[in-house]
This record gives sequence, structure tokens and C-alpha cells, in this order.
Amino acid sequence: MSIQAIIMAGGEGMRLRPLTSHIPKPLVPLLGEPVMGYSVKLLKTYGVRDIGATLWYQPEKIRRAFGSGEGYGVSLRYYEETEPLGTAGSVKMARDEIKESFFVLSGDGLTDCDLTDALRFHREKKALATLVLKRVPVPLAFGVVMTDGDSRVTRFIEKPGWSRVFSDLVNTGTYIFSPEIFDYIPDTGAPDFGKDIFPALLAGGLPVYGYETKGYWCDVGDLKTYLQAQRDLLEDVPRLPHAQGVHPDAKIAPSARLEGVCFIGPGASVGPGAVVRDSVIGANCVVGAGAVVEDSCLWTGAQAQAKSSVSGSVLCEGASVRQGAETGAGCALGKKATVRALSQLRPGVRLWPYVKTAAGAVVTRSVTQGESYAAPVWSARGAECDSAVTACDLCGAFVQVTGARRVIVARAGDSALHALAAAALAAAGVKVLDAGELTAPMLQALIRAVKADGGVLSGDQALRFFGKGGLPLTDQQKTALDGCVLRQELPEAFGQPGNVAPFSGGAEVYLSGLLAFCREKPLYSPVAMFCDSQKVLTWAEEGLKRMNARDIRLGGASEAGVKEGETGFLLPESGEDVAVLLPDGPLSPEDKDMLALWLFYHREKALFDLPGTPRAAEEIVPLQAPDDSPACARQRALMGDGLAAVLFLSEAMKDGPLADLLPKIPHTHMSRREVACDMRDKGRVLRTLCGQNAGGCVLGEGLRIAHHGGFATIVPDAHRPAVRVTGEAPDSEFARELCDFYVRKIQNMTNGQNNLETMP
Repeated sequence: MSIQAIIMAGGEGMRLRPLTSHIPKPLVPLLGEPVMGYSVKLLKTYGVRDIGATLWYQPEKIRRAFGSGEGYGVSLRYYEETEPLGTAGSVKMARDEIKESFFVLSGDGLTDCDLTDALRFHREKKALATLVLKRVPVPLAFGVVMTDGDSRVTRFIEKPGWSRVFSDLVNTGTYIFSPEIFDYIPDTGAPDFGKDIFPALLAGGLPVYGYETKGYWCDVGDLKTYLQAQRDLLEDVPRLPHAQGVHPDAKIAPSARLEGVCFIGPGASVGPGAVVRDSVIGANCVVGAGAVVEDSCLWTGAQAQAKSSVSGSVLCEGASVRQGAETGAGCALGKKATVRALSQLRPGVRLWPYVKTAAGAVVTRSVTQGESYAAPVWSARGAECDSAVTACDLCGAFVQVTGARRVIVARAGDSALHALAAAALAAAGVKVLDAGELTAPMLQALIRAVKADGGVLSGDQALRFFGKGGLPLTDQQKTALDGCVLRQELPEAFGQPGNVAPFSGGAEVYLSGLLAFCREKPLYSPVAMFCDSQKVLTWAEEGLKRMNARDIRLGGASEAGVKEGETGFLLPESGEDVAVLLPDGPLSPEDKDMLALWLFYHREKALFDLPGTPRAAEEIVPLQAPDDSPACARQRALMGDGLAAVLFLSEAMKDGPLADLLPKIPHTHMSRREVACDMRDKGRVLRTLCGQNAGGCVLGEGLRIAHHGGFATIVPDAHRPAVRVTGEAPDSEFARELCDFYVRKIQNMTNGQNNLETMP
């Protein structure tokens, strides 16, 4: 008999640590049943009894738990990966057994999807692949899927940042495939369905459809969703068979109170005066006299001793909260971890297996192997570092996420973190080039020039990280880095030690690269340069001198001002922007950008649609999609590097002042505002605006909405509860009107009002 379903059961469950420190994710219990067991039961309910399971992490434990499947009334066989094959590659191991359409389910998801109706849909559409989809309000952790009116998939965005949440339909990890799918899965590498196969199928125009389930689905991916899945089962939300109530072998004291929905497993005891509310108490657990357990889950043999308080927490096998101790919401205790008497775990704290707190301690950070740690805090300065431990963990996580093996470190001014970051990277096996003091744009250019894997810029109690090509980390990379720090998934210190070597020519490499691009010389027009960083002034002066500038005046920011015939430039200490000063007053930021882009186009014969590029640039030439070309890299640098802009704009002054060029460029005005928006509302805001402006909406980093004579751009902030709104138009009044219009719309949406206002 051919296999009718494959369960992908290879997951480690990193985000669930410490729950998964000793067991694979498919074995995490829900009401005493492994989560994978619910997938097996669902398949059996719909007549699927011939099931294969793909294994990778701790496969022997899954084999022992499920055996041949006889206990579930199915036939279960296993396909074990000897090396990671990816989700698609692992399923392909069953190719020889499959002759007709088949299901693929996740071994760590909980769903009661109507598989019969989904299969009917798949066959009616004559689909090669059908993705079971579910609407969720916050889809950041999932693959977001966009479909057309016929349910055909048009776009697949894997784990988007807030600026790309254009749909609330997400991939549940349940699929129906025709057997021809195997022809599109490579035999080598580790192909993933979401990242590799589905985008390739869409690009090839193949029939990929999305079936929206109205049933229950929960990705048991982190502690919050794990507890939610337990609660949903207790309340019979998913239509799945499960254990319930109080087991006959449990012992409940007469004065104990069970409130809400609870499950009490065999051999468990609840002592006198204890309160158990909306919780799961596993087999052989102990809830002591006067203890309170609410919204929590205790695994086999766990204890909440007398007068303890356990709230919104998970206690793994054999874990113990001793007398009078407390745990807050989001806490987790690994196997046999102990919160000693009268101690407190503040909300969100996790204890790794066998960790014990001190008696009477107040624990504010998660603890693993005796060390405490917390999630990074991101700001405009980078990742904030409140201790040496945080800095070292961040550098290790950067290596883990990016796989970097050759990294440039630099410092912005004097930074105590600089040597620490270099040492931490070397301890993680990285070859480190120490470039000394540089600005962020200089470090980015140096990464590109020497083809390093990335860079780290140390500042005042903050670290900034850059990946290949000198690009800042994406939101997804930052999220992955956060997880590595929280779960301590860091490279083994000194496992393969690297080294730190000085790199003294960074500024020279940077300036030579800029001057190679700025080919025209000499520069006759007088230049005034202002900055509060003496280093930045020195680099700017050196660059101008190499362009044979005849008249250079330098000063601090407080001295900024130009004389007749001069062109002035005001640089921030970071070197990441520049203001252009003319005798009649400063250029607007928009005119400065448009002038640079106009000159850039006449040099490169191309302009690229990079974030921050004014839409008026399309009056110069149609914008191209960003690519890996040197021209695109130069435009990116020009828009984010103040010193590059200084030299590039200065080159244009060989025949006269910049003011003479202004009549030749398109002019535009921008109005920018930020509006408060709850994190949970960001996706709904994007989706609503996208739907209201379907004909004139461009999806990218946020939404760009075209209006007659102007544009509005809406970009949710990646880390703060806010949305940035920009209005752009040929005149300042209309730009402000556009900006204000969308600010009002967002405010009304988030306040629950129906906004029917339209632009005139």
C-alpha cells in the first residue's frame, strides 16, 4: 500500500528551549500526549492509516514513543536523515512509495483541518501543490501567502518583517502534493518548501493553490503558543480527541479547589487548600498545601510545593518550585530545575535543566549553566550592551546566524566594547581584522572592498552588525540573533579559535574607492566643511585635497555657515548623512538627494529603487530593481554615506557652484510623520490600505500608494509600536496633505473607526 501521508518530525524546537533541551519538539506533551500524536490521530480520523515520518533530531526517542504506530491504530514507518536535507529533501526520501496525491503534516503543529475537503479542493484545482492556509493577526513567525480570486498563490513571503505583512494568510505547514512534486525537489542540498520550492514553483507558473481552513490551527513554536494550545484543548476548541478532567488515580484534597478548565493526570496529588485554575497537572505531579497554580502546565513528576505560586509557567519533568517560591507569566523550568524556597522568578525568566536558584533570590534573567542572560534591545545605535556578557553573546550569535568566518571590527570614537567584540569573535573561530576608528559607512565600504563576511562597529554601549556586502542585518536576522542569545545557541568558545590581526589601511582603502568613482579633477570652487568629529573632518579634508580642491575651510558644527561663492557641507559625527549649505540657505534634504541622483544617473546611466529613493527620481529615468551590481552598491553608498556624497557633489563643482545645477533637477517635497500603532495592528493596517488601493499600490518595504501628483509610503517600524508615513509631492502643501491623510486613516483604523475619507 502506498504511503498516504508524511509527518515531518525532525524539528529541534529551539524556540521552545528549555522544554526541548532533552526531547525533540514532536514529543512535547499536550495534556500528556506528544504533540505529534495529534497529527497521527487527525490522519486516522480521515482514513489515512499508512503514514511515514521523517526524523532528524533525537530520532530514537520518537521511534520509542510511537513504535510501529500500532498503539494509534495506524502503520507508521520512518525515514531518518543522516544529514540535514531540508523540509522538502526529507519528504523526497519517501518518493518510491508514493504513487498518488498525499498529505504532508508538521509533527509539531496542532490542527483539526478538514482533510477530506482540502483534498477535494486540491483535485478540483488540478493543483501540483496545495498549501493549507490560516488567517492570523500577527504573522511574523510564519510564511505569509498571497492569493488571487481563484485561490491561486501569487506570492510567498517567508517570515516577513512588519514592513512586508501584506496578507494575514499564513502557511500552516500542512500540504497536499501531487506525486509530480518530487520532480521539482533537487537531489542535493537541503531544499526547504517555504524558502526554495514554493517560490520556484511560482516563478515557473506552476499550479500552486491555497486552501483556507476554517478549522483550528496552532503552531506550537514558542512558550506562549504552547500554553495557548494546552488551554484550547482544555476548552475543546480543536475538534480532536484528548484526555480531560481528573484521572481516577489522582488525589484531590477535599479543601482543594479546581477552577476553570483543568486536567489532572494519573498519580497526581493536589493538597489541602491548594488552588488549580485553568491548568494541566501531569502524571505523578504534586501541588502542595496552599499552593496556587494558574494558567500553567506541570509535566510528569513536577512539583509546586506548599504555599508556592505558579502563574503562566511551564515546569518540565521533575522540576520543582519549592515552598513559598513564585514564578511569573512566561517562565519555564527545564528538566529537574529548581526554584528554591521563597525565591521569585520574574516574568519571562527561564531556567535550563538542573539549574537551581539560591534560596530567597529574585531572579530577573534567564539562567543557563550558571550564567544569566536577556534578549537584546535594538535601537538606532544597534544592539544595546549593558554588560560584557551581553556583548560576547551578541558576537557569538552574530557568527551563529550569519556563518561569518572573516569579520572586520571597527570603533566609532573611543569604545570600551571594541577589544571585547574582537576577542569574542576570535573565540568563536572568526578571523578578525581590526580596522580601528571608522564611521559606519567606511566600515561598510571596507567589508565590500576586502570581501569580508561582515563587520561589527562598536560604539558607546552598543554594537552595530553588518553582513555580506556591508548591508545592515535584516529584521529576520535580528530576530534570529535574539533567539540565539535567549536560547544560548552560541558557537563553542575556543572550539576552533580564530585570531585578531590589525588592519591599518581601512581609511585609505575607503578613500581610494571613493576617489576612483569621483574621477573628475581638479576642484576649483571653495568648500567649507563642518563636523564635530575631528576624525571625520580629517578624512573629508584628505579626500578634497586629493581632488585638488584649492580652497578648503574647516570648522565645528556650531560654526556652520558659508560665504559668498562657497559651498558648505555639514556632516554628523556618524558620517551617515550630510547637509548642503549654500549662501542663500541650506538645500532641502530632497533637493540634495535629487541632485546626487541626477549626477549619479549621468555617470552610471541607471538608477535603482532603493529604500529612501524619492519617487521624483522616476522623472530622470525608470528605476530598476536593486541587484548585486557595482552601480547599485555605489548608489546605496551614496545615499547612506555623507562623505561619499560630499566628494561626489564636490566633483560637480568643477565648472561652478552647485546652485547652478538646481534648475536641471526634478524637485520634490516630503512630509514625514510617525503614528503610534500597536504591534498587533501593524499587519491589519498594511492589509487594509493595500486592499483599499489595489490598483495603485506597490509592495516592497512597506506600501507605496500612488495618487495623482504624489505618493504616500507607509512603513511599520520593525521594533517599536509605530508606523512611519511619508507624503511626497511636487509642492510641500500636497505632500503634507498626503502624509496627514494617511496618518488619520491609520489612527482611525487603530481606534476601531470606519474611515471613508478619500483624497480629493
